[in-house]
Amino acid sequence: MSNTALHAEDIANYLDKNRTFFHVFPNLLDELSLPHPKSGKAVSLLERQVYQLREQRDGLQIEVDGLMDVAGENSLLFQKVQDFTKALMATQTDQQAVDCIYEYMGGLFDVDYISLVTWDVPKVSLRGVSQLGVSQTWSETLKSRMRANQPACGLLEKEWQNGLFHTQDPMTSVCVLPLGTDNVWGVLALGSQTERFHPSLGTYFLKMMAELVTAKMNHLF
Repeated sequence: MSNTALHAEDIANYLDKNRTFFHVFPNLLDELSLPHPKSGKAVSLLERQVYQLREQRDGLQIEVDGLMDVAGENSLLFQKVQDFTKALMATQTDQQAVDCIYEYMGGLFDVDYISLVTWDVPKVSLRGVSQLGVSQTWSETLKSRMRANQPACGLLEKEWQNGLFHTQDPMTSVCVLPLGTDNVWGVLALGSQTERFHPSLGTYFLKMMAELVTAKMNHLF
């Protein structure tokens, strides 16, 4: 058995190093037969090549369709972020800005739960902005882990969810957008009843929204 295996390996190595072998002996191609990948029936080399080309074509088509779907989703999301940007820029007071954030996160972006919380006290009291403080262990841990421009997505423990959103409703996934430039002074927390905010979610547009909210409210802290 070892001699047979070695002999077959020698032939394979020879053909690999002599790619023009069948140019010299083309008649051998007519005698070759290969098993069909699905049926197992013997087919010609040409039939096998046609099958492989079709498989490659179908695989590439699936990839192209996937890229087109992603492009369409990103285009729609970009338009939503642009609409949110224009609305936020048009607000004339800090309270209008906060109201705009809640309105667009809930309406345009279809987020189930929204909360705007800070560790620092803003210069003016605003409806919809609450202060967490750092008396609770989870709040202090959240503050120490948050980094500017690095949204965090996934599943938060029940204590964290209750503290951020002030509700007992269970959430399947949460996204926390850090607010601040050099130092993080708060977060915009988004909760969902689905696995919408999974850890592998792309964060490009989330970062954009965090930067927008930070730019609009940074003067308060």
